Amino acid sequence: MNSLDELIRAFDLIDEIVVEPIEYRVHYDEAGNITMCSMQDHPADTQYIVVSKDEYNNYFRFYVVDNKLKKIDIPTSNSVQLTKSNSGYQVVKNHAGIVLEPSEVYVDTEYYDRTN
Repeated sequence: MNSLDELIRAFDLIDEIVVEPIEYRVHYDEAGNITMCSMQDHPADTQYIVVSKDEYNNYFRFYVVDNKLKKIDIPTSNSVQLTKSNSGYQVVKNHAGIVLEPSEVYVDTEYYDRTN
């Protein structure tokens, strides 16, 4: 027999691979806080809802109400802008994110104060 015929017959014997669609789940507690995310039956004894991939990837922006995701409303109007100053918040020089307590002593410091 021809090796091509044997190859074709061998391919016909292979079971078709069925790809299960991914089910994106967010699990939550009684208060609606998302406690974990999964893509499988894990664990079976928790409450969960099926969500889109985008919602799954951004789960930290949501909580659950009546078995539906609700976006967390974060007000953006409360902001404080800081600028270099001679008084205000004492920080490590060139590292404005490291704010020093009044009792801390550091050699190289600078100050930032509110602009508004």
